[in-house]
Amino acid sequence: MSLLHSPDGHIDRKVLLAVAGAIRSIENVTGTIVEYNIGYSDAQDLHHIMRRLWAILETNGYTIDTDTNRLRRVTP
Repeated sequence: MSLLHSPDGHIDRKVLLAVAGAIRSIENVTGTIVEYNIGYSDAQDLHHIMRRLWAILETNGYTIDTDTNRLRRVTP
């Protein structure tokens, strides 16, 4: 299921898990980003992508638990 075809207000859990996995993967890379010698434009793109990925989780009521590194529903 793509995000474009998801009904408003609901994204399939498989997609949310994939987003969480992408965030974890990118965060692993950004821990040593200096080694990659990326330019300013690439760094801006990376920052934008991370904001968009987090927005997908947050607008659907999820976060990544920092203790367990797992997807967790946010209680209102």
